[in-house]
Amino acid sequence: MNDLKKYTVLIRGAGEMASAVGVVLHRVGFPVVLTELPIPFAIRRTVCFSDAMLNGSAEVEGIQAIKTDYNNYFDIIRNRKIPVLTDSIEIIKNIKPEFLIDARLLKKSVNDRRSLSQFTVGLGPGFTVGKNCDTIIETMRGHNLGRVIWHDSASPNTGVPGKIGGESAKRVVYSLVKGNIKWLVKFGEIVKQNQVLGKIGKIEIKSHISGIVRGLISSKVNTTKGMKIADVDPRGKDVDYTTISDKARCVGRGVLEAIMVRLNQFQLTELERSQ
Repeated sequence: MNDLKKYTVLIRGAGEMASAVGVVLHRVGFPVVLTELPIPFAIRRTVCFSDAMLNGSAEVEGIQAIKTDYNNYFDIIRNRKIPVLTDSIEIIKNIKPEFLIDARLLKKSVNDRRSLSQFTVGLGPGFTVGKNCDTIIETMRGHNLGRVIWHDSASPNTGVPGKIGGESAKRVVYSLVKGNIKWLVKFGEIVKQNQVLGKIGKIEIKSHISGIVRGLISSKVNTTKGMKIADVDPRGKDVDYTTISDKARCVGRGVLEAIMVRLNQFQLTELERSQ
């Protein structure tokens, strides 16, 4: 049986999807490393390790992540926590992970980084097997969500948020102007349609629908016009905003499936060489 502790997994990004992948892989025994921007843009921050970059640490479903650097990251792994480092190609080259997961969800074609790892997994649009990754995990809601794609590409980006509770685009709030936001609501708060969620200077940021506040970008982010800054879920109190969503968990388990398939291939190759 494979000793999972021998295989380091580096995940680019520490937002919702990346964090779900990290939770799944950490729980089954892989050493997990996350890399993120110095000032992350994540909005569902109660289920994101990205806040470690802002606060020094973050916790998702009982798993703790710690902001650190290359010199200290392995000590954090030994303590059964997840290190979060500033994202850079140099860091990836230094760590030399066996598995590289690009979970930044850029939704556009990304550079080929397969040379940095034995096996590279891309999440969602922007990836093509054999061009810039070894396999892809489908991130679009629907029948194929979480499916491991071994050939071709993921579904293209539609530019429209997935429908939840009968709402799609209206549940997401975008910045109207440039600046830092002063939030007037908290995660988990029930809000009404047209309620003021926060302000950028004198500009009010309002909710388009009634529901529960599930996403708020950090006030430390200097937002730009059109940036995604909040998420209101119309399902209201039925939503547990403190735990990983069904979509993110499905994607995380898709990554686990892809890695285990590859590990079995490694094992077969080693067995053939020994005979």
